[in-house]
Amino acid sequence: MRRSPLSHPLAVLRTTIGLTQKELGDLVNRAARTIQSIELKKLPLTEELALRIAEATGADEGWLFEGNPDTPPRKGLTLLQAGRGPGVYTKDDYEYHRAYLELPLATKEQADAAFNEAEKRGADKPDYGNLLIQKSSVRVNQMAIIDLIDRDLIAQLQRLLIQTKLSDDMRVVRWKSRRFLEDLAREFSLEIFPTGVSVKSLELINPKPPANAKVAKPVRRHGRKTKA
Repeated sequence: MRRSPLSHPLAVLRTTIGLTQKELGDLVNRAARTIQSIELKKLPLTEELALRIAEATGADEGWLFEGNPDTPPRKGLTLLQAGRGPGVYTKDDYEYHRAYLELPLATKEQADAAFNEAEKRGADKPDYGNLLIQKSSVRVNQMAIIDLIDRDLIAQLQRLLIQTKLSDDMRVVRWKSRRFLEDLAREFSLEIFPTGVSVKSLELINPKPPANAKVAKPVRRHGRKTKA
């Protein structure tokens, strides 16, 4: 397999952490040839793959998006929140990140014990030298950030729906929104609620009569016959 020059950030990142193209591909569920093609600039690095690589390695996805191989890799948000500090991303950061990902979260008993110990020492927070406790603390911060992102996404979708509520595109926008959600659920094996909106909307427009209602028969009108 042809060796990639360091003309792409992905090649810089991979050589920094000492992985082969196959090893990096295995981390993100991609073939080695895909990694090679990206490094040789035959394929673009998609946003999705960049995010997956950042999640797997701890590198900053923003650095990957910039596409500048002359700039050294930066540490991602998880590493910074875990206390690795700012600066250039190194192989040690990668190994720390992988160990961090493989650790379970601290149990409630472990977290309570850590906070009780901190209280005895007169400290506000537990000693984050314990990686399990540190990971649990970082996860709390990450969930707070995710909640903010979720609220923003919901607000943006509501804004789109409000803007198109009385427009000629109101049905198209809602149909595309629903199709996007279905595609997203299918791609990531998620579940969404089935919709009965189309049926309900028809019922609102043409409400069904009560079961015991008598339906009036149409009256046939006969015209007068005229003599020829």
